[in-house]
Amino acid sequence: MFRENKRVSICLLCTIIFSLWYWYSSSFIFIRNDSIDQPIKRPLNTTFIHLNGNIKTIGNVKQMFIINLPYREDRRIGSIGLFQKLDFDAFIVPAYSIDSPEIRSRIHLTRKNSIRLVEIACWASHIQLWLEVASSPNDNTWILIFEDDIDLELSTYDILQSFPSHLWTSPDIIQLGYCGNAPGRLIYTGLQGYRLHQAKHPGCTHAYAIRSSSARKLLSFLSIPLKPIDDAIIDFVDDKQLLVYSIHPPLAIQQVNTSARRADVSPVRSRFMYQIKTWTNFIFDTWTGAEIGRQLKNSTLAQVNLVQANQWRIQHESQIWKRNLSQ
Repeated sequence: MFRENKRVSICLLCTIIFSLWYWYSSSFIFIRNDSIDQPIKRPLNTTFIHLNGNIKTIGNVKQMFIINLPYREDRRIGSIGLFQKLDFDAFIVPAYSIDSPEIRSRIHLTRKNSIRLVEIACWASHIQLWLEVASSPNDNTWILIFEDDIDLELSTYDILQSFPSHLWTSPDIIQLGYCGNAPGRLIYTGLQGYRLHQAKHPGCTHAYAIRSSSARKLLSFLSIPLKPIDDAIIDFVDDKQLLVYSIHPPLAIQQVNTSARRADVSPVRSRFMYQIKTWTNFIFDTWTGAEIGRQLKNSTLAQVNLVQANQWRIQHESQIWKRNLSQ
């Protein structure tokens, strides 16, 4: 009787295990079949915050965009004040977050590649604007793309205007800011001694101009994010598939004082660790011959009235920017 009950119990246990395995495997297959990468689309104009400045073009640049996560109200306020001080006609565009469906659908890419979910979100945020400029019928349409944690030289407009128009016909990208980029061949020296060089190691994407034909080329190169977007650009430069110019010293730098959020690509989590990282980067940049651009000659952000910028934000941003996401 005991053996019979034991046999029945074992059979029942096996049945339960098999049922659970079948349910799990079926669910897994369903998820795999259903988890198609959701497409990245051009941003909707209705979501833009328009900073209606008087300076609408710079050199060959016809439009300016600032990428900002809706819940990063602090950075949005800084961006509003910064671009209003410069009187630039710019549009703040909602960035993709690590919780966006388009990003979650690509989580499988993080398992086999050296890329984090937050870096996929960064990739998508730039890709949406490449799609925007790539739609232009003109191959030489330029836009400026900024991330929301930057400071700009107060004379940015005058310096960019001092570069003759023919210099905009060769490169795919012109970097206003960079990380660890050693200046290559000198292209031109403009106003106040700012120089345009051929970039050798154009890391970081916090401030750059890109033209429509180059955006189309990059969209074909980077249709799948397998590594951080700036690392991929460096690879294409090394392979001579892209020509990038960089401005030395930089016209744009990233702010060092940023709060630690899980959606930040490189959050500053402690003063001590930041100092270690700064010195490590300094040693590496010096060894590779990069020009160290940690400070602007004349910071625009230092002259911004953030209280006034916040008041403008409250009056002009639409509902999409009012979400209070706890990231």
